[in-house]
Formats: sequence, C-alpha cells, structure tokens
Amino acid sequence: MPKPRRPLELFPGLESLRQRTRPAPAPQEATPESLWQQCLQLIRDNVPAQAFKTWFEPLKPLRWENNTLTVQVPSQFFCEWLEEHYYGLLQQVLLRVLGPHARLEYEVVLERGDELQQRAVRLPAFRTPPVQPTLPLSLTPPPPHIPITPINPRFTFENFVCGASNQLAYTAARSVAEQPGQTRFNPLLLYGGVGLGKTHLAQAINNYLLRRNVPLRLIYVSSEYFTTGYITALQQNRAHEFTAFYNSADVLIIDDVQFLAGKEKTQAHFFHIFNTLYQAGKQLVFTSDKSPRELTELDERLVSRLQWGLVAEILPPDFELRLAILRRKSADEGLQLPEEVLEYIAHAVTGSVRELEGCLIHLLARATLDRCEITLELAQHAVAALVGQGNPSAADPPPALTLERIAREVADYYGIPPEALRGKSRKHDIAQARHLAMYLARTLLDLPLKHIGHYFGGRDHTTVMHGCSAIERALPHSSALRQALQELQQRLRPARP
Repeated sequence: MPKPRRPLELFPGLESLRQRTRPAPAPQEATPESLWQQCLQLIRDNVPAQAFKTWFEPLKPLRWENNTLTVQVPSQFFCEWLEEHYYGLLQQVLLRVLGPHARLEYEVVLERGDELQQRAVRLPAFRTPPVQPTLPLSLTPPPPHIPITPINPRFTFENFVCGASNQLAYTAARSVAEQPGQTRFNPLLLYGGVGLGKTHLAQAINNYLLRRNVPLRLIYVSSEYFTTGYITALQQNRAHEFTAFYNSADVLIIDDVQFLAGKEKTQAHFFHIFNTLYQAGKQLVFTSDKSPRELTELDERLVSRLQWGLVAEILPPDFELRLAILRRKSADEGLQLPEEVLEYIAHAVTGSVRELEGCLIHLLARATLDRCEITLELAQHAVAALVGQGNPSAADPPPALTLERIAREVADYYGIPPEALRGKSRKHDIAQARHLAMYLARTLLDLPLKHIGHYFGGRDHTTVMHGCSAIERALPHSSALRQALQELQQRLRPARP
C-alpha cells in the first residue's frame, strides 16, 4: 500500500504554528536549481502526478538574487494558471524553502516572428489575494494542534454541472446549504467513485454559507486531518480542546469518511461528536467513495448513523453530461473548442469528471507549449497520452469502448434506434437487443450492474442480471444470437485497452 502523502500545513493565521514551521532564509550562495528542486519535492507531494507533469515540470529555475527566485515559464497562460490554481501552494512552499521574506518571479518567453526573444519579461508571483484556509466563523481560531483543511473557492454550486447521474446529490446539497439543520437531509452522505464531484458539492455547501455570511460556525475537514488532529490532541493531553472545538460546530462537513476505517479510537471519538451535534440539531455532511453498507471496517453503530438521513449516490456521467462539462470547463478558460474535439473527448474519456478535466488541461497545455491550434488530431494524441492507447492514427482513431458505443453498435446491428434500448418497449427483437447490450456491457466493461441499469432506462440491477442470464441461456440454442454476439464482439474489440 503506498505511503500517504503529507499535506502542507496551511495555517498562515496562527502565529504559534508559524514559529514552529518557519525556516531560516535560504543562503545566498545556494543555486537556483537546488532551491527549485527543494520546492518541487514539496509540490510533488501535494498535487496529482499529471498536474505536476503538466504545470511544474516545464518551469526552469533561472536566478536566485536579492532574495528572489526567478523561474522561466513557457507563456503568459502558464502564469495565469499557476496564479489561479496554485497560489496558496506556491506561497507556502516558498515560505518553507526560502524563508518569510523571499519572493517568486516569473520570466515569460516571448515570441517575435520566428525567433524567441529572451529578454527578461518579469512578472511577480502572488499578484492575487491568497486563498486562506477556511476557518469557522468565530472570533477564536482553533487551537494550533487542530488542522483545518483548505477550501477551494472555485467549488461552488454555480460551477457544478448537473445531470441525471448527480441530480439527487446536487439538489440535496443545495437544500442543506440553504437550510442547514432544518431539512430531513441530516446527516447527508454523498458517495460515489473517485473524481465524480463529492468534494465539489461538500465544499460548495461551505462556500455558499460563507458567501451569505450567516452567523454559523462552519467546520470542513478531511477524515485524514480529523484523525491527525485527534492523535496530536491525545499526545499533548488536549483531547478536551479537540472535542470542544468540533462540538461547537453548527455545520460539520467531513470528507472521505471511509479513511476512518481501522482507526477504532478515532471512530469512537467521532461517534460521540456525531451524537452531540445530531441531538443539538446541527447539520452533518459526509462524503465517501462507498455506500454505508460497504464500509465494513467502520463501527456498526457509526454506519447505522450515517444512514439516518439521506444517502445520495453520484454515478459516472453519461455522454451528454460529459459533453456539457467539457463545454463549461472550456468556456471557463475563455476558449471555444471545435465541437468535434469536445465530442471526441466526451466519447473517449468515460471514467470521471476529474479525468475529463485532466484531459482538457493536458490539451490546453499542449496547445500552449507547441503554439498550435486545438484540432481533432491534437485531441486524439492528448487522449492517447492519458489513457495509454499509444499513438492513434489521426485519420481513423480507435473509438473508446463505452456504454454509448455498445448501445450504438447493437442498435445498428438490429436496425433499431439506440433510444429504443433505453425505452419501455417489450417487443421480442428490442428486448433481445437490450439484453445483448447489457450482456456486452457487463462482459466488456468493468461497471457495476447498477450503473448499466441506470444507462438503459433507469432499470435496477436485478433487471440487468435477468437480461444477462437470458442471453447466457439462449446462446447454446440460437445460432443467430451466437453470430450476433461474435460480430458485435469483433466490432467492439479493437477499442479495448
């Protein structure tokens, strides 16, 4: 099991913690390369691998003079992206490595005709207000040993793209934000796979209440930070402060509760905090990558309480939602991408919203670094680089294997519209085609039965099981069905990873 990354301690408002973590200023004789490598070591531990490769590896250290580290960036676009998305991280890394009085400066490579102009075009970093960790709305900050998870201000309800797969979770989160502690959604548990938007909705609740400036004490924390704070409190004999801090919350949001599994003492303490807040009518919100029934390593009493309110699942986005997300994200970046590019990415990247965003970011970075237009060919290479499909042919790229593609191929084979597979018709030919599409989806894609049923007209998992069993029973007795299966598998096989 990989060793968990240690996040940076982001507490610029707590003077006592500053004194403990503040380093000595970097020596003037240090080289820019060595200093930047120290910075990169911290950055690498705090960003996804793809983000690190895209946005930090291209940066080159140039100078360390007058307490200022200058790094070269490929374009103005890079500067703006770093400032918007990694401001707080860069600020804290600079403090840790170079000291409190150090500065960071970007040097942009300008283009003039066919030659690169290398004169210094310096832009100071940290030109926008820093994103501070969100503290409860109280005059008293938390004790120094209690870590508070940073909040992303971009995670708002307005920036969340809603569709059939996440409608319930979105509506419930919005209701909780508008009336915390006054709805039946208490506690609210949002669960689903990685990168589907659970953290976005959880932080959107926090950001919504902050914008309204309601007189509530808000606490948002990841389960890892909760556990770290509890262990530190025990070591310092300050568990009563830890308990009092969390018991004072009007809205408590804990992200990724599945990571409490196996931590018996932390679970027991969390159980008592849960009871205290629930009985006081305070709002509780949790996220998890599994349903409560699958959290087998959590205390049964705790699992039971997680199901007291609303349990809302977030499913993987369908093609329409993936396309809408790509349109929104590209518009947010001020770009209007060709529709064929957006549709290609939406068909090819089916896993999660995070993968979609990563593919789009990779595409924008490639276009910026290579100074070229965003075309279908560039999109094909960007997708291939991310999903490991090699170097696709620009003229005939292999389409990705998705539920949508399976439905299209089956519908085409039987000469019926794809919508019929998701409809209510029980005619024999349509029902058999639907069952065969379910069977292919089950055998070729690693998806839960519930997800397959959701795509084929909102049917439950037992319907999918019945459809797959019907195909398996009929295959030995129907040469036409065997031929259909063989031909469809042949059509679909080239796109498999």
